[in-house]
Amino acid sequence: MSEFVKAGTIDELPKGKKTKVEVKGKEIMLSNVDGKFFAIDNICSHEECGLDEGDLDGYTIICSCHGAKYDVRTGDGFKETPWGPGQDSYKVKIEGKDILIEV
Repeated sequence: MSEFVKAGTIDELPKGKKTKVEVKGKEIMLSNVDGKFFAIDNICSHEECGLDEGDLDGYTIICSCHGAKYDVRTGDGFKETPWGPGQDSYKVKIEGKDILIEV
């Protein structure tokens, strides 16, 4: 059964930034795009690199290892990224200053 778990605070993740968090044993990349927060699996489905080390370009995270691209809103891979099925995504909600992820 899934539940919302605190992953950080909005003060810890400024706009345009991303970070790696561990929630209930899962490594998740949390990102802030224009004040909206998103969470997807952090380990790239292509070759197990940390997406948190890649470049965030708007709603796109680009893996630093081989250039795989994923939409941080959904975890979906882009057509030009044929590696793997994409990333799992997680619901995010804000309560006060806390960032909560449903896992």
